Amino acid sequence: MDLSNTDTPTTATLLLLIQSDRNRELLADQLSDEFEIQTVATDPFDDPSFDLCLVDPPSLREHQDQLRETTATAEPAFLPILLLAGQRSPDEFSDDVWDVVDEVLQRPVAKAELDARIENLLERRQLSLELARQKIQSDQRFEALFQSTPDPVVVVTPDGTITEANEAFTRTFDIESSQVQNQPITDLELSPTDAVERVLLRIADDNPSSTTVEWNLDEDTSLVTEVNTDIVTGFGDVAERIGIFRDITERAERERELKRQNDRLEEFANTVAHDLRNPLSIAQGRLKYAQKTGDDEHFEAIESAQDRMEQMIEELLSLAKQGQAVLDPDEFLLEDAVDRAWSHVETTNATLDVDIEDTCVITADEGRLCELLENLFRNAVEHGGETVTIRIGCLPDAAGFYVEDDGPGIPPEKRSDVVQAGYTESENGTGFGLSIVQQIVDGHEWDIAISEGTAGGARFEISNVELDRACRN
Repeated sequence: MDLSNTDTPTTATLLLLIQSDRNRELLADQLSDEFEIQTVATDPFDDPSFDLCLVDPPSLREHQDQLRETTATAEPAFLPILLLAGQRSPDEFSDDVWDVVDEVLQRPVAKAELDARIENLLERRQLSLELARQKIQSDQRFEALFQSTPDPVVVVTPDGTITEANEAFTRTFDIESSQVQNQPITDLELSPTDAVERVLLRIADDNPSSTTVEWNLDEDTSLVTEVNTDIVTGFGDVAERIGIFRDITERAERERELKRQNDRLEEFANTVAHDLRNPLSIAQGRLKYAQKTGDDEHFEAIESAQDRMEQMIEELLSLAKQGQAVLDPDEFLLEDAVDRAWSHVETTNATLDVDIEDTCVITADEGRLCELLENLFRNAVEHGGETVTIRIGCLPDAAGFYVEDDGPGIPPEKRSDVVQAGYTESENGTGFGLSIVQQIVDGHEWDIAISEGTAGGARFEISNVELDRACRN
């Protein structure tokens, strides 16, 4: 019977291994109306195509090893062997005979009993062929899904040896296919390897597991994956663990962005509750005195408190939105952004020294970069005085830019505090300017460092910025 097609009924083939020519001919005549009969011509095991073998004890002794090998090769399909034992009792046969033989018939054999035995064995074979065919189709479908899935998939043995890896796995992790098969997964240059061992080598754990791993594919590229693993069978003789690596980099970034937004919202709410209370209390208190006395000084104090609250609200609103990631930056001249920012700040007698090539191009969100510069300029004027000198220029190798002044500077122990929302030592300051700077830096995925300037004042270095070669010093 054809293993690939069991839907169309076919005539079963019986192999008769009967030593006596007369008995073989009689048996063949008896069965030929219903079955294809195959008798020994040369070697019936060169290309075995029978569905059931009827054998007598002498022929069994002669062909026992060949029958054992043939039935083993036929697995998982069932290839039955029926022993016509003559008058010998089944108890007389050794144990190794039963490793080959499935059923035994003793003489005298009634035709009805022989037909029933043959029919039963062939039904079992037919069922096994159908199951084997379904398994082949299932394996083919699984292999097609295994290779076509866009997610990297790998299968490892209990000792960590890779038995299967799909094309997405080798492509994602930039590994040659020849390097994967039969290699320990810990030998692959994946980072972090401890995460691989943790989720893929727990074969003793029968429960499915899932974890999130961030892979460093190279210096500039990282991949966040959700690794789902489970125990599978069918790839080999032992249970193995399959690992499916689902790319969730965008989702992870959205979650990080959501966390940043929630943090800003919480910071915003706390700051509003805390920092607006003081000018509001002043305004309420002065209003009571103004109602009683009518003195102009109280109205002036109320107006000043209102102005301060308006300034704080504007900066708080800016703070609440500035940490959002910059997804679509533009290219523009850095000097133009500097000029625009300087024009928006009340600088009175302050001086701006620009040490930037007029062809220097920066890639950023122009509006947010201008606001960053405005806050740095305003901070310098606020703390350095009306005649402060501010200098802006590019860092070596176009790594970014700096803004420094000749004011009193920021002590080292306070440099990490000044970028926190609400931190200020100035009576007129809101404490939000440098926090807004930090949020804009984070939104661009830049870095900021505070140090002492060349004239002793504060120096802010913004690095990891995309500047063109014209900006090199």
